[in-house]
Amino acid sequence: MRFEDEIIRAVKHQAATDTEPTAPKTEEEIEAIAEKVRSTLPSLSYDFSKSDSIVLNQDGKKRFVKKYPNMYSPESVLCQCIKQILDRTFRIKYPNRNKSVRALFDVLRAVKQMADFTIIKYDFKDYFNSVSALYVFEKYIGEKLADRFEADLIKKFVMETKYAYAGFSTSNVIAEIIAQQFDIAVRLALTDKGILFFERYIDDSIIVINEHIESSKCLALLQNTLSMVFHDDTASALPKCKTKFNSTKFVHISCRNLDATPKTVDYLGYEFALTKDSHNKVEISYGITQAKRDKYNSRIDEIIGLYKESMMSTGLPNPDFQNTELLRHRIAAFTSRAVYQSRRFKSIVWKTKGFISNYGELRYLLDSSRIDNTTKDFLINMVNDAFGRAALRIPYFIYGVAGKSGFSLFENMKRNRTLVLVEHIGYSKPALVKLCSQVGINPIDKNGKQRGYGNLVREYLIKLKVGY
Repeated sequence: MRFEDEIIRAVKHQAATDTEPTAPKTEEEIEAIAEKVRSTLPSLSYDFSKSDSIVLNQDGKKRFVKKYPNMYSPESVLCQCIKQILDRTFRIKYPNRNKSVRALFDVLRAVKQMADFTIIKYDFKDYFNSVSALYVFEKYIGEKLADRFEADLIKKFVMETKYAYAGFSTSNVIAEIIAQQFDIAVRLALTDKGILFFERYIDDSIIVINEHIESSKCLALLQNTLSMVFHDDTASALPKCKTKFNSTKFVHISCRNLDATPKTVDYLGYEFALTKDSHNKVEISYGITQAKRDKYNSRIDEIIGLYKESMMSTGLPNPDFQNTELLRHRIAAFTSRAVYQSRRFKSIVWKTKGFISNYGELRYLLDSSRIDNTTKDFLINMVNDAFGRAALRIPYFIYGVAGKSGFSLFENMKRNRTLVLVEHIGYSKPALVKLCSQVGINPIDKNGKQRGYGNLVREYLIKLKVGY
């Protein structure tokens, strides 16, 4: 692919992920941005070090990220170009969260019947920010790049950015390239141990082995592999990787060590509690981790706060104050699964969002004894509890029989309630226009033209705090 085409693809990607404007970029605007980027190439007048350092507070945790202040600047667009080149060169296939979870649920059903097994869980601490982009370039990337211009561009990028900082378009792909090398090395080290399951989602990994391995041996094996892959002293690149394990999140569960006291392991927000009963039979209960329950409680608190508070944190008047109809739409979306389509270059991509989508494997356990009682209570009462925390009366639209009003996570998960925003399958264009008008979204754009179905879906989901 010509690099000029990579630039167009990158600008279109930036425009598709831009949540600020109410209307998407026109073809003329996209071409103008691309031309501005092209004009910087001969003189090398772009500077990848010109990024902003930001500290984000997400779910009570501080995250250090780097971002280019203008997502259409040459630096930001070229950063996205580099991601596209590396994705293509290394044929990166990013892990599918729901697919990984389904596979783990299947394996755990089999584990219950096994005479012996070991479960290992580990993750890396502050992963992206710990990975030296220079180190990865020298060890794994440089030799794979056949195009001299692309190689020089990527080398300039890693020289000026140093690490695969969260926030850069390239952070995922650079971190994924070296993580895949680590996975290969771990599998090789466990070749004779009988791996039943091995999944990694970004920096979070879980392994199930069909024999007993002591915790100390697991730790030694992982640490040796980490040193070999991330801390190779023969690599001359500076700075080196700072990657290390998060020691507080290492979990080792052995069938031999199970008893009536639950041993828990979590993966991608799910929590699994393993015990042995008086007949030496392994039992597993399934739930959602406390951290994820807190996260979703914070999200519903934010939605209700936008209804309750007259002023925003910026000191400006809150346009959502006491907007009951907007609150109704937001809670309906929060307690449902949203399905829609977006365009990725020339392809149509199906997307699914929402709590029910993220924890869909629990749907089949809701009426069984295998679901954790704390999780079940959370699903049934979380919306009503949120209004209690806000000291607000529960709105009229939530009243129903036994939580079956359409605003209960528990009941909506059982029914797999879905907001299908796909034309000819779900909401029609007139129905979508009606939905949008109920929350103050104008179906007419700034030029007086009817807005397309996809644009309306995008703005509706953003306004409902679902995201796009």
